[in-house]
Amino acid sequence: MNKTLKYISPAKSFTEALPLGNGSLGAMVYGGVPEEKITLNYDTFWSGTGHREEKEVSTDTLEYARKLLFEEKFWEAEQYMKENMLGFYNESYMPLGILNYEFEKIEEPQEYVRSLDLEKAILTSEFKAHETVYTSRMFISNPAKALVIRITSNGPDKLSLRVELDSKVEHLAKTENNNCLLISGNAPSNVQPNYVECDHPIVYEEKNPGMAFCCYLQAVHIGGSATVSSDSLSIKDADEIVFYLTAADGYKGYDQKIETNPEACEKNCRDQIRILNSKTYDELEKEHIADYQSVYKNVSLELDGTENNLPTDERLRRVQNGKQDLGLSCLFFHYNRYLMIASSRKGTQPANLQGIWSESIRPVWSSNWTTNINTEMNYWFNGPCNLIESFEPFVDFVEELSHAGEETAKKQCHCSGWTANHNVDIWRQTGPVDGEPKYAYWPMGGVWLCSQSYEYFRYSEDMKTLKNKIYPSLRGSVLFCLDWMQQREDGLYYTAPSTSPENTFEDDEGHSCGVSYMTTMDLAIIKELFANYLAAADVLGIEEDLIKLVKERSKLLPGYQIGKTGMIQEWIKDFEKSDVGHRHFSPVFGFHPGHSIKKTDTELVQACQNFIEEKAENFKQQIGWSCAWLINLWARLGDGTKANHYYEELLRQSVYDNLFDLHPPLGETEGEREVFQIDGNFGSASGVAEMLISSEKGKITILPALPDSWKNGKVRGLLAAGAIEVDITWKDRKPVSVSLCSSSDQNVSLFYRNRKLAEQIELKKQEQQIINLCSCE
Repeated sequence: MNKTLKYISPAKSFTEALPLGNGSLGAMVYGGVPEEKITLNYDTFWSGTGHREEKEVSTDTLEYARKLLFEEKFWEAEQYMKENMLGFYNESYMPLGILNYEFEKIEEPQEYVRSLDLEKAILTSEFKAHETVYTSRMFISNPAKALVIRITSNGPDKLSLRVELDSKVEHLAKTENNNCLLISGNAPSNVQPNYVECDHPIVYEEKNPGMAFCCYLQAVHIGGSATVSSDSLSIKDADEIVFYLTAADGYKGYDQKIETNPEACEKNCRDQIRILNSKTYDELEKEHIADYQSVYKNVSLELDGTENNLPTDERLRRVQNGKQDLGLSCLFFHYNRYLMIASSRKGTQPANLQGIWSESIRPVWSSNWTTNINTEMNYWFNGPCNLIESFEPFVDFVEELSHAGEETAKKQCHCSGWTANHNVDIWRQTGPVDGEPKYAYWPMGGVWLCSQSYEYFRYSEDMKTLKNKIYPSLRGSVLFCLDWMQQREDGLYYTAPSTSPENTFEDDEGHSCGVSYMTTMDLAIIKELFANYLAAADVLGIEEDLIKLVKERSKLLPGYQIGKTGMIQEWIKDFEKSDVGHRHFSPVFGFHPGHSIKKTDTELVQACQNFIEEKAENFKQQIGWSCAWLINLWARLGDGTKANHYYEELLRQSVYDNLFDLHPPLGETEGEREVFQIDGNFGSASGVAEMLISSEKGKITILPALPDSWKNGKVRGLLAAGAIEVDITWKDRKPVSVSLCSSSDQNVSLFYRNRKLAEQIELKKQEQQIINLCSCE
């Protein structure tokens, strides 16, 4: 139920087109008639020529900035940092190509429909013309590493198409034998972010070119004939046409020399086409479905009376006009799981700001990985929503950064271990970018990434990955934090410089300042890091002196503070806020997504809630990811009705017709524009899971924040900490049954809200256990 997106007209824009992907190759399909347009991306295809050497910041420079901060000369310190401690901008994620094919002699199609099947990851479009039904069926296969399209006609007319490949990146187009068409070239050597004004924002350097690339198409037709020109294919009077499209680029790793010869990429594509030719279309589709469903699993959310056959955009319009559609809420949840699989698979890059789908050669915010909320939010839901395989690229990403970030820790922070700041690109830049210190200077990025990486282990129980990847990253981050913090006269340790991401406060002279020392978010993230490091060391049975030092240092951190208005304090001082409705909920990190503020810490929890309420009441505009964080926060507070209000509000205000999340311009820099940003999609799915299940090792709480309107329903296939699959059925907002299936022998306690339903349930490996429940008040 509610596992298909459906439309009855072609897409007119990117935000109406439908996405396909295998984590690496991505496509946005417009479903156009008579001309189809499919834009293409490749996850490692970026501008740039390789990892750039970090800027060095002297010890004297850093210590002078700290001196100003500890003297509370915040504005002066911030201006000094802007002039002396920032770096260069990230490179940008590039569009790969555009596949166009045009149906001949078709002017006014009838009975048009296009749909995306989320259970099979197959997109279908169909229309009728001159009593002939034309059907296109397509998918991007992970095993085959290709976009596969089959077009058929059923009726008196045959298929006649003209096919072209194009790209916004400089390229050459040519044809080859066996009805093959390709484009190849090199990425720009440098692309400046869209918000930076400069004379030459896109630079191609002949002597220092960007990575090579190739996009390669083969057309196979049954019946009819094909002709080839210099840069296009024409097929006449065919009964069936199958397109195979592959791609390759010159990226070999952030620390490896890139391939700059397009011929090498062309060869890789030809080799892949030969492999594809060894299988039939039906074999490829069957293989694709089996592979996809092994990751998608049988996870579903059903709410009573929610099936609806209306087109998705019409359903969305009704919700935007005030009607409730619980089925659309379910569809959105299923779609967001689909998007994660389509943009993040084992061996690929993790999902960036746009997942893997971007058509711009100067994408908004470079379509990078932004680590002060967005990248981490992308992966909040992978554990509880049972997307462990798609979580792996994030863990690998953090491991790579833990090596690349050693340079930044040493050259800029004069610390051991590793760090990363708020923007990261394919070349694993970990130093601050250019711009303003309030966002650019944030060495806590790597620390937060470590905490999210540890979540992979909490849900997967993958000891090998914990030992070989997660623990070393945690340990390196711990070493950095121990060196980075400064002991002051009170005997406590503080970070400096410190920012609360992108936000500002008013100093005594009325300046809006973004830099101080030991913001609440820094404190919370470090607490989370220390706790995760100690837990990981315990699980692995590691004994080392560092453990004792972390335990001692944990006792010498300042405490959380509650300000004069009863809200958790964002900065080290109870400053006046420059923007009460700022989009970031940074100071409540310890409550969510962190765990250092427990629900039993009633005074702190209330202070967090007061902060959340004030911020939400003063929003200047709704931003998708910020709204998604609100969903999670209210769910963790146990108020499912408020959580669902913001879930539905996100659908009303912050999604496009194709259900992509919408990010409005912030009005802070030139070149900003409304844009798709995937964090709101993924963050909202996390919020749904947070309403339905809460867990820690040995304890599962079901329906902790069930919305009033979700009266009857069931959810299947969620994952609890400890790698336990959980199904829940409820009626009249009370649980009826729970099914548990563990990947290992273990005991768990089961709670409904604050009531213990069962203690020490003995679970056996891969044996389902169903607990039927009586009425639970």
